[in-house]
Amino acid sequence: MEESDEDGEDNEEFLERLMAQTGREMPQHELEEHYAVLEELGSGTYGRVVLTEPLDGGPPVVLKLMLKERTEWQAFLREYCIALCLSSHAACLRALPVAFESTTHFAFGQELAPAGDLCALLNPGEGLAEELVKRCASQLAEALDFMHSRALVHRDVKLDNVLLFDRECRRVKLGDFGLTRVQGSAVGAMTGTLPYSPPELCLLQGSDTLELDSSLDAWAFAILLFCLCTGCFPWAMAASSDPQFEDFSAWQGGTTGRGVPASWRGFSSGALEMLRRLLTLDPDRRSPAIEVQKYLSLPWV
Repeated sequence: MEESDEDGEDNEEFLERLMAQTGREMPQHELEEHYAVLEELGSGTYGRVVLTEPLDGGPPVVLKLMLKERTEWQAFLREYCIALCLSSHAACLRALPVAFESTTHFAFGQELAPAGDLCALLNPGEGLAEELVKRCASQLAEALDFMHSRALVHRDVKLDNVLLFDRECRRVKLGDFGLTRVQGSAVGAMTGTLPYSPPELCLLQGSDTLELDSSLDAWAFAILLFCLCTGCFPWAMAASSDPQFEDFSAWQGGTTGRGVPASWRGFSSGALEMLRRLLTLDPDRRSPAIEVQKYLSLPWV
């Protein structure tokens, strides 16, 4: 839609202005000059997330420390500014007005999720209780709807990026906005999150790109819900070379004689309808994430 395209341009322009202003005001100091590291909460190729205590007093602060050698200045500013913009929503992890540059890292503060992430709750091959899954589904659907209404696409919806404030999932938040981009941006093939990637993204090769759309998040959201219900992924990759995806694709497409694939038979008819709509092969016909709310009153398994 033309209106959405214009909104996307407005959002991109606003984000660029916010990034420029934030960059001009960024203080420079070393971590140990202001914080004592209490605990490492996570790490990756980007750097690490640590729980710290400010040396001048005050409550503990979670800092995301991003290695300069692996992080471009603009990428850091984009992630931090997007996180700030989304912090007003109850289901988006809140960024703190704390950011600085050290000799080796870019850093910004975020709220502590004391119960870890969704991976910590799941055992392989064992789904969560339906009540917990629905609590997660409702809150994440609202977080994604909030992002999409602002022409932002998360691009990395997965178990690791859903943070817990209690182990009963009464309060969960979507985090890690490092890959988030404005809708309509050109994106290429991704590595590392293939089980969550829709077929249109898996088909990209080399320098191929596609226009970013919120339907990508809807697909990943459905895969996440499948994982929460079953404790496993439905397939390794949404491509014809994957037999489990090929079975699903044939069933989804209504191929004569193809019944419900084995790994999907534990779902109720209502849950199957919901997941099939989120996993529509044609991204233009894929249901938005918020539609999950319509199915919360139905049994899922």
